[in-house]
Amino acid sequence: MAALLKKRALAEYSQVIQEEAPKPIKKLRLTQRAAEPEIQLNLHGLSSNDVFQALIKFEHSLPVNSAYLTQIVRTLLDHYGREKEPFVRSKVATLLAKLSIVPGISAESLAEELISLLTTEDSQKAQSHLISALCVIGQSAALNRHLHRQLVEQAQKHLTSGSHTVRRSCLHLIGCLESPDQSNKVDHSSVQKLIESFVGDQDPRVRSSAFEALLKLHDRGLVLEESLYKTACEALTDDYEGVRTVAVHLVWVLSHLYPESCVPVQGSDEVLRLVDDGFVRICIMINDISVNVRTKAASLLGSLHLVSVKFLEQTLDKQLMSNMRRKRTAAERAKEHYTSGVWSSGKKWADDAPKEELDPESVNVINIGACGAFVHGLEDEYSEVRNCTLDSICELASQNPQFAILSQDSIADMFNDEIESVRHNAINSLKKLSQHLEIREDQLEIMVGVLQDFSYVSRESLRDMLCEMKFATKECLNTCVVALLDNLRRYPQDRTSIWKCMHHLGKNCSSLALPLLPDLLCLHPYFDTPEPEMDDPAYISILVLVFNAAAGNHTALPMFQEHTWRHYTYLRDSLPDLVPQLQCEELEKTDGESSKEENSEMAVEFVKSTVEKLSDLGSLDTETATRLLNTAVSDLQQVAKIDSSTSASAECLSLFLKAQILITQLMSQHAYILTGSVTVGNLSVVVEKLLSLTGQLQTLFLGLGTNELALIRQTELKALTFRLCSTLANSQELATQMKAQGVYTNYLSSLQGMLSGEDAPTDQCTSFLLSKLTALKGSQLSNVQNILLSALKLVQPVTCPLTRKVRKAFAVIHEPARVSDNPVKFTAGLTAAVPLIADVENVARLDNVRIRVQYPDTTTTLTKPSPSDLKRHSSLSHRLVSQVLISHGHWSESSTIEVSLVLINDCERLTKFKSQSAHSSEENQSVIELCIPVKVLVSPKPHKR
Repeated sequence: MAALLKKRALAEYSQVIQEEAPKPIKKLRLTQRAAEPEIQLNLHGLSSNDVFQALIKFEHSLPVNSAYLTQIVRTLLDHYGREKEPFVRSKVATLLAKLSIVPGISAESLAEELISLLTTEDSQKAQSHLISALCVIGQSAALNRHLHRQLVEQAQKHLTSGSHTVRRSCLHLIGCLESPDQSNKVDHSSVQKLIESFVGDQDPRVRSSAFEALLKLHDRGLVLEESLYKTACEALTDDYEGVRTVAVHLVWVLSHLYPESCVPVQGSDEVLRLVDDGFVRICIMINDISVNVRTKAASLLGSLHLVSVKFLEQTLDKQLMSNMRRKRTAAERAKEHYTSGVWSSGKKWADDAPKEELDPESVNVINIGACGAFVHGLEDEYSEVRNCTLDSICELASQNPQFAILSQDSIADMFNDEIESVRHNAINSLKKLSQHLEIREDQLEIMVGVLQDFSYVSRESLRDMLCEMKFATKECLNTCVVALLDNLRRYPQDRTSIWKCMHHLGKNCSSLALPLLPDLLCLHPYFDTPEPEMDDPAYISILVLVFNAAAGNHTALPMFQEHTWRHYTYLRDSLPDLVPQLQCEELEKTDGESSKEENSEMAVEFVKSTVEKLSDLGSLDTETATRLLNTAVSDLQQVAKIDSSTSASAECLSLFLKAQILITQLMSQHAYILTGSVTVGNLSVVVEKLLSLTGQLQTLFLGLGTNELALIRQTELKALTFRLCSTLANSQELATQMKAQGVYTNYLSSLQGMLSGEDAPTDQCTSFLLSKLTALKGSQLSNVQNILLSALKLVQPVTCPLTRKVRKAFAVIHEPARVSDNPVKFTAGLTAAVPLIADVENVARLDNVRIRVQYPDTTTTLTKPSPSDLKRHSSLSHRLVSQVLISHGHWSESSTIEVSLVLINDCERLTKFKSQSAHSSEENQSVIELCIPVKVLVSPKPHKR
C-alpha cells in the first residue's frame, strides 16, 4: 500500500512538473498551392450531346491558365479524331481557334494538326470551321510568312468545294493571309484573278465574300487591278444586298486608285474619268431599295474630292428622274392638271391625260445617276441616310466654295428635320461652311426656328453657328436679334450664351448694325426716350451688340446718349470679355491698355521677387518666418484678384505658402508631442488643413513641374510624420500604432520611387527619412519613434520656385440661376430633375468630376455625370449639360439646396491614413470644390390622398 501511494505521488509530482514546463511555440507556415484548372475537360465516355454541352461550359470559362493549355489542346485534338457527329467536331474547331490566340501555344504545330484533320474531314460544316480556325492561327502569327503561304495553299485547294460555307471561309483566309509584298506581281495577279472568278458564283454569300477578300487585300497594302472596275460596276445591280454594299465600297476604292483613267460610257462614244464615272454609279445607289446600301453610298460620296464640278453640281439638281420619267414639282403638276382639257372620269383631275413618254435609249447615264442624288439622300425616310448625306455634302462643299453656295438651301431645309441628331448635323455643317456663305432672310427664318426648341443643346448649337455666319442684309440681322430676344424671353437661363452671340454679331456685322441703332436704342429725333433699366437682360443684350458694332464703326458713337455712356462704363467693368474698349476716349484707352500691360508685367515681377525674398526662409526663426509668410500670402492674394493673367500662379504659390505656415505651427508644437501635452485630435486639425492644401495643389493646378510636385509631396510627408509621431506617443492601442506605421512606410516608399524616377531634389528631413526607410519597416515602435523625432528636428519651411505659368481647374455654373424666387416643387419622397449647365475648364481627368447636392439637413450626394453629357470645346474645356435628380422628405416650408461641381481627390494614400478622430471630416477631404455652390429653392409637398 505504501509502495502504491509512493508511486501515485511520484506520478502526480511528475505530472505537475510537466504542466509547468514552458510549451514550445507552434509556428505555422502557409504555403500557396498551385491553382487548379477551373474546369477539368474530361470527354471520355460521354455521348455527343453531353460532349457538346461540356464544350459550351468550357467555352464560358475561357481564358484558361497557360500551364494547362497544352494538355487541353491535346485533349480536344484527340477527341476530334474519335467524334462522329459533325456539329461536335465544328465546336471543337471553334474552341481550338479561340485557344490559339492564348500566349504560350505553338502556332505551327497546331496548324499542322488542323491541316491533317482537314485532309480527312468529310463534313463540309466541320471543314468550314477548321479553315476559319486556320485563319485565326495565321493572324495570331503575323510574321510567319511560311505558315501563311502554307495556309493559303490549303485554302486554294478547298475552293472547289460544293459548300458555300467552305468557299467563303477559304476566300476569307486568302484575303487575310495573302502576302501584300509586291515583289512577285505574277503571283498576286493570279491570286486576284482567282478571287475574281468567284464574284460570279451562284451563291450570293460567296460573291460577297469574294469582294470582301479583295477589299481586305487592298487594306493590307496590295494594289488592286483596274480591270476589277467593270466587275464591281456589274455587281451594283446584284439581287443580294450584301453584294451591292461591298461592290459600292470597291468602286469607291478603285476611284481613288485610278481617278484619271478613262472609262467608256455605255451606249455612247464618249469617255469619262474613272472618278467621275464611279461618282455617278455611287450616286445611283442612293436610290437603292436597301437602307444599308443607301447609307453606305451616301457616306462614301463625300471623300471623292477629285470629281468634276459638273457632276458635283448635278447632285443638287431638282429635275429628277423616276421610273424613266421626269419627276415634276408639285407646282408643275398642279399647273398641268389645271390646263388639261381632256375629258376624264371625274374621280381624279386629268387622270386620263396623256403622259410624257421617254425613250430609254435616249436617256444619258449622267442625268439618271448624279442628278438629284443628294436631294434624294436628304429626303430619305431613314435618319442614318440623311446624316451621311449631310456629312458628304459638308465635306465636298468645304473643298468647293461654288458647291457650298449651291448646297446652302438644302442644308438649311434640314433645320426642320424631326430627328434632333439630323438638326444638329445640319447646324454644324453650315457652321463649317460659314467662310463661304452669306445667310439670306428666307433661310434665316427657317434657322431661327431652332431657338424655340426645348433642347438646350439645339439652341446652343444654333447660337454658336450664328456667331460665325455672315448676313446679306440688315433685315437679316434684325430678324436674328428679334429671334434671340424671343429666345431670352422663353429661356432666361440662356442669357450668357445669348450675350456671347450678340458680342460676335456686333463684331462681324458692324456695318449692318449701324442703320438699326436708332431702333435698337429707341432713339427719337425730337423726344427724349426714358432710360431703360440695367437689370433687364434684353437691354444688356442690345447694348452688347451695339457696343461691339460701335467698336468697328466710329460713326455710331455720336448717337449714344448720356445714360448709354453710363451703362457702357458699368458693362465695361462687369462684362469685360463681351464689351470692348471704344475709341471715343482714345487717351483713356491708350492709358488703360498701357496700364493693363504694365500691371501684368509688374504682377509677374512681384511674384518672382516674392519667391526670391523667401529663398532663405529655412534660416529664419519660427516667429520671423511665420510673419514673413503671412505677409507674402496676403500680397499674393491681392495679386490674384488684380491681374487675371498671373492669378493662377499667384494663387498656387499662395496655397503653398499657407501650407508652410501650417508647417511652422507644427514645428512650434514639436516640443510638446513627446510629453503628451498635444493630443492626437488637436494635432490632426492642423494636419488635415495641411493635407487639404497639398491635395488642392496637386488636383486643381495643371502645369506644375517635377520640382514643384516634389516639394508638395515632401510637405505631405512632413505632415504625416508629425501625425505618426504624435500617434506613437499618445495612442495606447498597439493595433492603431502598427497600422499607422505600415501606411506611413508605404507612402514613404512611393515617394522614394517618385523622387528617384524624376531625379527631383530633396530637403534634409526627406533625405534622412529615405535613408532610414529600411529601419522604419523592420524596427520596433520605440526605434521608429526615435527616428521620427530626429527627423522632426530637421523640418524647415521652404518656398516653391514657380518657373512656369500654371492653370487652375474651375467650373462656371450657368443653370440653375444663382438668383431665383421660383421654388422647385415636387412630391416628398419622389424625385425632381433640375437642369444643370456648366463650363468645366482645365480639368485633365473628367472621370473625377462629380455633381454634389447638399440638402438642408447636411446630407450630401455625389453623382458622376454621364460621358454623353460632356461636350468637348477644346482639350481642356468642356460644356456639361445634365440633370440633377433631387429627392427629400416633406419640409414645413421651402428651403434651399446647394448644387456644385467638385473633383474627387484621388490621393488614396491620404484617405487610408486618416485616423479615427478625423472621420467626421472625411467627406470634406475627399472632394475639392470647382466652383461656388448655387442655391436652388425647393419645396417638397406631402402626398395627396
